[in-house]
Amino acid sequence: MIYVQLRARVKLAQGETLHVADAAKVLGSEKAGHCSLFCPTAPGVYTLDAIAVAKALKKVFPQEDISLIGADVCYVHRIKARGKDFLRPVRTAAALLILLLGSALGLTWFHADVNMPQAQADVYAAITGAPPDDVRLITIPYCVGVALGVCVFYAIPFPNQTTPLEVKLTEYQEDMEKAEGKPIE
Repeated sequence: MIYVQLRARVKLAQGETLHVADAAKVLGSEKAGHCSLFCPTAPGVYTLDAIAVAKALKKVFPQEDISLIGADVCYVHRIKARGKDFLRPVRTAAALLILLLGSALGLTWFHADVNMPQAQADVYAAITGAPPDDVRLITIPYCVGVALGVCVFYAIPFPNQTTPLEVKLTEYQEDMEKAEGKPIE
């Protein structure tokens, strides 16, 4: 008896051969993991069906029973081989600079739009009963609170927790795989 549980996704370089052990967890036969599977060599996302894996194993091990467990599809990502990209650090720095400037402008325009210094002075006066001598008494804790909020939202102090960003990225990747996945035949 050979038990096969497909993985959610596997990434392969263009020249690599797809083996059962790459696309699935195999229990029952050590040799079953080395069985080759057909996969196009062109870069892209392909769907590997559990039935195709079972058929390939049945050809090599006709006397064994194959039991499929779990997911019925594995997404195979054929990744194009990349050469050295000397401009990648420059493009990364440019993208980070654009994001930083964009977020700074967004925060600045938001604060100007809602008249944040006046709003903070009003909050200070409501809490203490007296107008503030300097708005920085409430501006600095506000800025620290915004920074801590961003850290907690992206789970920077808790690296083992799943963040909302990771959940959205996983949903996006699954949707992309379903839309772009071409069946392997």
